[in-house]
Amino acid sequence: RGLSSSSTIRNVLHHCGNHSKVQQQGRINSWQRMFSTLETLPPLIYASKHKGPIVDQLWTLRLQAKQKAAASPDPIDMKRPRPPSESMTKITYDFESDDFLKEQYRNPFGGLRFGKVLEDLDALAGNIAFSHVQDPTVNIVTASVDRIRLSGAVDMDRNQQLSGKVTFVGSSSMEIRMQCKGDGEDDPWMEGECPFLLSIL
Repeated sequence: RGLSSSSTIRNVLHHCGNHSKVQQQGRINSWQRMFSTLETLPPLIYASKHKGPIVDQLWTLRLQAKQKAAASPDPIDMKRPRPPSESMTKITYDFESDDFLKEQYRNPFGGLRFGKVLEDLDALAGNIAFSHVQDPTVNIVTASVDRIRLSGAVDMDRNQQLSGKVTFVGSSSMEIRMQCKGDGEDDPWMEGECPFLLSIL
């Protein structure tokens, strides 16, 4: 603390070995440019733009649905029963024809980057929750992602489907059941439940 970036860089270089003054000054200039770039990064205004392509699309669709519901003159019929099948929603990972998408979800060992699927799962569950509530004044918050069960390996050369539906609704919460499986497969390789909390804005 209290040291300038130049002083810090010189101290680091001093302990890295003997170098000529020209070499040290060149490295100092290079590191200073790097630190200057890091310090002047713009703020992240639209966080979804820095997420994966699936999350970005899901957030955009949810925003559009909220805007459409807010602009609708028809009141929301909260007493109408909504069966779970009405909230069923799914997205497809087109790994078979979209090489760019497949590479974004492939880890260095050739398998699936499961963390990215969890991001998509959370975003899709939020869309499903809103499609059930259909009220733009209600704030929907993921309480947790519970009881995730994994079975078998994921074939990255086959399209995958992530789907979910509402399975329980209370006065201020709901639960959404999610699953992911390959095209043409009967059994999912992932299953999980997502509890949501609801509050009026």
